Amino acid sequence: MNAFNTYAKVKQEKKKKPSMLGQVSGKFDFTFDDKTAIKFIPFFFFLTFLGLIYISNTYYADKLAKKIGDMEKEVNRLRVDYGSRKYEFVSVSKFEEISKKVKGLGLIENNEPVIRLETKEEK
Repeated sequence: MNAFNTYAKVKQEKKKKPSMLGQVSGKFDFTFDDKTAIKFIPFFFFLTFLGLIYISNTYYADKLAKKIGDMEKEVNRLRVDYGSRKYEFVSVSKFEEISKKVKGLGLIENNEPVIRLETKEEK
């Protein structure tokens, strides 16, 4: 029984030693009064400003991503339209197609070679 009491005394003595946290908390004053509140107002304004910039940047990025998606759809649509018009132009500009369209006007095909006119340049 005597060993039990000495163990309890040793345990109580360990609790009496000052802790490092107790020493640190005694050095700092965490009271919140009017002066400290006024001191932190610029910091809160700065944080609010950063928050507004973050929110506006997010909205801008979303709007820009939507605009880019719309432009990509428009480019794809125009690419398809360009391809179809190019194919149509190539097929219409063939000699056979032109001769079919001109046949109704009474024009005939010229089988003779083209005559080239030459002029002299005067100095």
